[in-house]
Amino acid sequence: MAMPDQLMFARRLGPTARLLIWLLVGVSCVVLDSRYHAIDGLRSGFSLVLHPVRQILRAPTDLAAELGGFFTRHRALQKERDALLAERVRLLTDANAAQDMRRENAELRSLLQLPPRPGQQFVRAALLYQGHDWFSQRIMLDRGVLGGLRAGLAVVDAEGLVGQVSRVYPGSSEVTLVSSPGHLTPVQVERTGQRGLVAGSGRGQLELRYMPTQTDIRKGDRLLTSGIDRVYPAGIPVARVSRVLRLQSGPYLKVECEPLAGLDRSRSVLVLATQPQVTTP
Repeated sequence: MAMPDQLMFARRLGPTARLLIWLLVGVSCVVLDSRYHAIDGLRSGFSLVLHPVRQILRAPTDLAAELGGFFTRHRALQKERDALLAERVRLLTDANAAQDMRRENAELRSLLQLPPRPGQQFVRAALLYQGHDWFSQRIMLDRGVLGGLRAGLAVVDAEGLVGQVSRVYPGSSEVTLVSSPGHLTPVQVERTGQRGLVAGSGRGQLELRYMPTQTDIRKGDRLLTSGIDRVYPAGIPVARVSRVLRLQSGPYLKVECEPLAGLDRSRSVLVLATQPQVTTP
């Protein structure tokens, strides 16, 4: 039953009529917007409201692009880092080689400044390795019989006496250092001319033995080979006095010395080979 304020026979608009009305409204909106820009405000409002939605929808794409760029940059930086590390290693190797060459050239220049003596020739040799027994104070050189060496020859570096050739092989030779235990070297004090014997202690140090307590010897005095043994030429620097002790219990001084030659650092040495003397009738 119809209500008092409700029309009993009211008719609703059909689909066609509603479509036409909406088409008319749409065309009107298009005309008004194109001619008078009447819907710009509404469009701006909708754009403002939908902006967060667009940001949320674009977030996965932006994140994927950022991650892709991050990994790409990371790989590029890794490659650049590896290239820089390799370049650094190469430069360090070249620098070390150049420094080593400069040091060897300086040693050779110093070695070649040794004054030649009649009947002697210099044979340059390089250190191969330290002896198998470190405490034996021996080194191996890269020259031997084929290089004109023989046992008993003196070996020097740029600073002084290194030792004596003790064994000779075809392509190498063994040198007993002046600091070897039991090795004796006749020397004289450069300042006074006093002669004595320098003995090795086996610890890289030397000791001047059999010096009477009244001997004039001081700390800092330089010891040179005396040449009286006819093994070492006279005048080769051997050691420098580091300490002089006057013992009450004995007639001799205790004189400690430091070798002048680079026994643990020289890489290039000279062997003083004696030339055979030819006698003429």
